Amino acid sequence: MRHCLLASFLFCLLVSCTRPSGSDSGSDSSPSPNPNSATIEEGLQPLAVLQAGEYPLWFQLSAGGPQLLDSIEDARFSAALIPWPLAPHISSFLARGDELLMAVNRSGCLSLAPWTGNASAPNNAGVALRHFSGGDFWQQYTVGAFVLINEKPAALLYRDDRFLDSGFPLPSPRTWTIAPGGLEPLVIPALEHFPAEEGWDADTLRLGPDGGWYFRVTKKGLPQPEIRMLRTADPDQAGEAVSLGGFQNSALPEPLSAAPPLLRDLLGAAFGSGGIGGGAAAVTSPEFQQTRYFGKDGGDAPLLVGYCHSGPDGSVALTILPDGRGLYTEQTGGGEETESAFKSFALPPLPEHFVYTGIAFAGDTLVAAWEEQEDYNIGAAGFMAILPAW
Repeated sequence: MRHCLLASFLFCLLVSCTRPSGSDSGSDSSPSPNPNSATIEEGLQPLAVLQAGEYPLWFQLSAGGPQLLDSIEDARFSAALIPWPLAPHISSFLARGDELLMAVNRSGCLSLAPWTGNASAPNNAGVALRHFSGGDFWQQYTVGAFVLINEKPAALLYRDDRFLDSGFPLPSPRTWTIAPGGLEPLVIPALEHFPAEEGWDADTLRLGPDGGWYFRVTKKGLPQPEIRMLRTADPDQAGEAVSLGGFQNSALPEPLSAAPPLLRDLLGAAFGSGGIGGGAAAVTSPEFQQTRYFGKDGGDAPLLVGYCHSGPDGSVALTILPDGRGLYTEQTGGGEETESAFKSFALPPLPEHFVYTGIAFAGDTLVAAWEEQEDYNIGAAGFMAILPAW
């Protein structure tokens, strides 16, 4: 299968960062807060083209976009530990076919997609890394959700007041999408019934197991903030109030029986006797509109992260612990389903207090998000890219 492609070399090919006029993925300028005046230039050029091999490529997030490291050890002590809502880190993955999208808290978005610009090496052209900067505007807010709505990636921003009273206005626009030339505002009608101009902030948007969209809004600036929890069958329509219990239940992990068959079997093996442990897994897939959670509330058990994909050429599923130890399985297409073999593997080790927080494929390249954690704080953060040899 494509995910088993081996490579005996590794290098990172930095390409020209020339951009269309008016576009600068590393700029600190803010996207226009007016949806009707946002200017999106077509054809944002890649920041880099990565050709991963058997040794990892390490990238750390920075104000100007991801920066290549010589080693993950270079990230130690390189960033102050601050509360997670205020810290730059990869908050969520979304997969669209062979493309991987990443929401970066307080920064913008990243994408990794197979590179088609190298006609001389079509079988090993690598993946193009693009940085969609949110500029000064995104630096003021926390990413509360990253989901696919009407086939568009939607990042929800909110003002987090738990650790810092910033005094910033509530975000307007509050939802953004990735366009070919950059980030642009995205209108979600269900949220428009609670405008920021009237003091409403929205910090949650998710697709529940029942197929409904759940969101929470808070009216701030009052002696006692007003909180509403709502559900809508269609994000283009207004929501209806739901109980606290109903809202909380929409965030619970789904049973393994709700997972695609190969993922269900893999997670059963991971959670079972002789597996790698964990009580639930946060999984990215091109078939999902958001990160989905499967398993059960594991109490003190570590949360696994995983990836799955089913297609005509075959299916693949994998999951890892925060320390990078994991299980992998695949099935080839074109024949009857056969019993899968679960293979143990391990990602490159991380320094003390560093953990892996997400994993997915971009083409044949395996990508894993990492961050430095201490209690509720995050220090350095970034991602790793490697071509696996199972």
